[in-house]
Amino acid sequence: MKVLFESAQVTETEVLIRGDITLAEVEALLDFVKGYNANTTKKLLLHRDDEQFLVSPSEVVYIEASNNKVEVVTTSAVYDSKKKLYELKESLSTEPFAQINKGTLVNIDFVKSVQAEFSGNYSLRLKTSKEILTISRKYFKEFKSKI
Repeated sequence: MKVLFESAQVTETEVLIRGDITLAEVEALLDFVKGYNANTTKKLLLHRDDEQFLVSPSEVVYIEASNNKVEVVTTSAVYDSKKKLYELKESLSTEPFAQINKGTLVNIDFVKSVQAEFSGNYSLRLKTSKEILTISRKYFKEFKSKI
């Protein structure tokens, strides 16, 4: 791959990709460039005991929504989020997170193993705990695309 940089007096930076855009390396580069602007949210604003905390997405193990409450489980604590699950998923789109069922996002970096179940779902074991999460059939394809 050849990379060229050109200085120009323009109001907005341009990125031009010339060549076979179906190649995997070009798709990866495109994903990176698209995610660059979305990556401005470096920290999540989370709540616990009437305090607000700024938490790095890399510390988040998984996020679970149930009973109109969104809990963010990190390596060190459990926090609440004022955002809805779909909003968090959107803001973490450039991070290694995948939705694994209707109410759960998981950080791929904390996945230890995945095992198929008789029902067609999958069991996901985490590196940081003995907890097991369920990947539903509907979300398995999305999960696989993130690993």
